[in-house]
Amino acid sequence: MAFDCYCAICGVGFCGMHIEPPSETALERRRRWIEKRCRALQAGKDLAQLPRDSDEDENPVRSYDPRIVGWENISWLYKAHCLGMNQNAAAGSAKAFISEEGYYADIGELIVKTGSNSRSSTQKVYSCYGQGSDEAPGPVLPFHWCCFEILTHTLTGSTDTKKLNLDVLYNIMSPLCNMKSSALDLSYGDDVQRAQGRYWECIPGAEYCATHPTDTPELNTYIQKNMESNSKLKIASAEVDLRERRPASPFGKLPLELVYQICMFLPGDDLKSLAQASLSVHLITQDNLFWKQFMQWDMPWFWELQASKGQKLSEDVNYKQLYLWLDKMTAARYGMDDANLIGVANRRRIWGVCEELADRYHKGLAQAPSVPIACASG
Repeated sequence: MAFDCYCAICGVGFCGMHIEPPSETALERRRRWIEKRCRALQAGKDLAQLPRDSDEDENPVRSYDPRIVGWENISWLYKAHCLGMNQNAAAGSAKAFISEEGYYADIGELIVKTGSNSRSSTQKVYSCYGQGSDEAPGPVLPFHWCCFEILTHTLTGSTDTKKLNLDVLYNIMSPLCNMKSSALDLSYGDDVQRAQGRYWECIPGAEYCATHPTDTPELNTYIQKNMESNSKLKIASAEVDLRERRPASPFGKLPLELVYQICMFLPGDDLKSLAQASLSVHLITQDNLFWKQFMQWDMPWFWELQASKGQKLSEDVNYKQLYLWLDKMTAARYGMDDANLIGVANRRRIWGVCEELADRYHKGLAQAPSVPIACASG
């Protein structure tokens, strides 16, 4: 019986991606479909319980918007690798391995061709989330390579996959196998979990799930144009004049340098709430340099910002407003259609999944025996 399996890291499938024909009629139906569901989400309703119109039953919309994703930028979804365990590996050496690139065969199997030419090539068959195969006795965990790079970056601070301990990684991921959904028990997000059925469902309005998370060639230009044209990103934050006022919160009794460091380690939402409650924190967070540094700290998944770390602080950029704008625009959400930031939104979503594995990985790494690290290669 055919069925889909899903990437262990991002939760999205390896096949069955459908894109709407670029006709005005189809796009209008799509617009109504998405608007109805956006209104329901804003009202706090469950989309699964949303009643369907007769037109939706007869002509359901089950494809992606061609204006947001096209065949040329979803090919990455069809390329699969897997993480498996070779129990017959030599004693004292790493047992986990990363397969070469292959494809999903619709029956829970990942097919990987080996050999340099068609005459000498053979194929290996791996059982995804299953009981194993001749190539790997235990379940293998399928993934897209760019998702694996994001996982590597989350766990090691680098995209160098050779820094990963694959034995530890396999040992902390394999217990999370969910045979029922052919994925791991991780928080992939509501839209992804709705799409994970027997077959992957291309939910209109959730195109961000299928958008390449690391291939964002026009992103820097887009951000730069917005910083130049958006007046809100240039207006300086209003300064708070304390004069003789003595803040009553405990933070007012601490050295400013210590409060500064505390604020740096807070999540963005918590920092905004604390700044509203504490005059001392509000004062600290008026500093433009603080928000540039905080943006680097709070958005580790925004590699383009990390790359600009050493650049000179621009006097006309309001980094608090820039942070708030980027935080809002890169939040993965149903109905988003900004082609410039949608890839970063997917990366941010995937990074959140990877963070669920980080504590388990580092604990496992601390307890792991000293063995050579198995190298991964794309």
